[in-house]
Amino acid sequence: MKEILEYDIRQSALLADMTTCLNHYRLSTPGLYVCVHPQVQITEEIKVTPSLIAQVNSGLNKQCHTGEEKGPYDRFFGPPNFVFDVFRKDQKEIYESRRSLFEQCGVIEYVAWFTLETKLHWNRLHEGSYIVVDEDEKNLIQSSALPGLWFPIDAVAQHDMFAILAKISQGITRREHHDFMNTVWKKKS
Repeated sequence: MKEILEYDIRQSALLADMTTCLNHYRLSTPGLYVCVHPQVQITEEIKVTPSLIAQVNSGLNKQCHTGEEKGPYDRFFGPPNFVFDVFRKDQKEIYESRRSLFEQCGVIEYVAWFTLETKLHWNRLHEGSYIVVDEDEKNLIQSSALPGLWFPIDAVAQHDMFAILAKISQGITRREHHDFMNTVWKKKS
């Protein structure tokens, strides 16, 4: 599997925008890693470098851990909670390959954005398989891997970062985010 995607300018810009959104969420969610191009050792044989991940760092929802191969904190081991990739339309095969890999390995949500499209391809793990998530009646996609992370689909289509950040700010004030934060500080039994 190809390590790091080669980006054009549109892909780089979309990745920067999405990183801003996830970091905004992270600032109100202590106990989370948000990393650009981290190395992730999914299995002993499979290593991949997603565009962006959000990983719960401790507690009941922690799925992977930091580890050392060449030094402290050089990679994650296991599936992250949330993965985001940016693709050009000619990279559909790479998207399908990554989607299949992340589904098999237990990444809770895998989101992809194709640069010339106005929608997110949001995949959520349900009973071991990905289902495609569409917006709800409020025109939002609400993350299950990162409760309180809300994306207003109209704002995404228009690349309206202020509206997206405002909706994330609203999401992190809701009960689901508060309950999620309570799980971050509880140890797995």
